[in-house]
Amino acid sequence: MKQYILIGLMLFSLLLTSCAQPRLLDELNISQAAGFDLVEDGEMKGCFVFPVFKSQEQGNYQILSARSNTISNIQFLVSEKSPFPVVMGQVLVILVSEKLAKDVGMIDLMNYIYRDPIIGSRQVFAIVGGEVEDLLYTKMNQTNLNIGVYLSDLLSQNMRNGNQPVTNQHIFMNQMLAKGVDAYLPYIKKTSNTIKVTGVALFDNEKMVGHIPGEDAFTFKAMIENHQNGIYEFQMADHDKTHVVIENIKSHVSYQIKPTNNLTKKPHITIDIKLKGELKEFMKSKKIDKPNILDQVEKEVEKRVAQQGQELVQSFKKQPIDPLGLGLRYRSKDKAMTPEKWQKIYPDADIQIKCHMNIVQTGVSQ
Repeated sequence: MKQYILIGLMLFSLLLTSCAQPRLLDELNISQAAGFDLVEDGEMKGCFVFPVFKSQEQGNYQILSARSNTISNIQFLVSEKSPFPVVMGQVLVILVSEKLAKDVGMIDLMNYIYRDPIIGSRQVFAIVGGEVEDLLYTKMNQTNLNIGVYLSDLLSQNMRNGNQPVTNQHIFMNQMLAKGVDAYLPYIKKTSNTIKVTGVALFDNEKMVGHIPGEDAFTFKAMIENHQNGIYEFQMADHDKTHVVIENIKSHVSYQIKPTNNLTKKPHITIDIKLKGELKEFMKSKKIDKPNILDQVEKEVEKRVAQQGQELVQSFKKQPIDPLGLGLRYRSKDKAMTPEKWQKIYPDADIQIKCHMNIVQTGVSQ
């Protein structure tokens, strides 16, 4: 009896596999990066980066592009220029121009990618200040990586070790569709022959509405996630205008929410940031082993981070957007709160930022 069952399962599996169209890797052009610009007449221009394998050479790649009103047709038109069908099964990074993200939005692109079963959900999206095509044709010095792998490594490294908040396709899609939170993505630019992460792009629903500059990215990241690494640099308001660099060792953020059942009263939210770090640079002739010097630096960091955080919150209210996800956090404390009610009280909510800095190491260059 078990033999008949086993034979039946084997025949069933053969029937299932016969329904699928087999694809050999050697007969596909697998894109490692894709980018989209908005061009005239509302069309999009899509660029796809493919590795080119040559003996004893690494980092060779080819870029193919096409224009159309739909992403699926762009991919089809690019395939017409290729000896093999173009697929996005190994795409590492997807770039969108700032103009496209602001004027058209991301929803059509996200829906197309989500419907494609061979595309994963961990690749990184980024917004490009300028034209994506121009950025992809950047010739990077001192690297044998193709531009797609280079950009993927650049963004991942900045999220892991730098001031860029962690995100990917899955996180971005959830933020874009959820009520009570707005999405964000890395914001990158090409300067000369260098590509740099310069801030955080902010969204209202599916459209980009602005970005956080790089000097505020550390504070924004500290407000939304616990993380390690990252650099905070500032100039003290002393006679010598001392430059100070703090390397983050560990940060922790917590939210204290006091809900109100009366819409005439302001809800109160406190964002408490705890930082533990190392004093990396202190460009001053005075020695830093004196407790009063360290206390002064700690208080200055606390003051500046709290002030930056307060300014970010005020700018979010004016737009109005909620990248901190305060609406979701508030509704977790007040089940009667609806997204519509939160939109009404959010601009007047009392949101306070507190910061506590603890310098635990002083491996300093002076």
